[in-house]
Amino acid sequence: MIQQHTITEGNLRVVKCTDDFGGPNMWNLYIQNVDGWWEDIQWGSVHKFQSLFRTKLPVYKEVDKKVNYQLA
Repeated sequence: MIQQHTITEGNLRVVKCTDDFGGPNMWNLYIQNVDGWWEDIQWGSVHKFQSLFRTKLPVYKEVDKKVNYQLA
């Protein structure tokens, strides 16, 4: 199970995507606007966003591939 995780540094925030679409290491990037609201900017991999944060983002190892569809 992928747990909810949020990391905020300054006006940047990443929120762990808990869905398994795209794999276990996908995050949503937010930026805080001048009014204080958080704007959803981009969805992407942990490796893409790690360079924006000092805090180490958790990386999940994919243990087993789940079969989503099977031809009947």
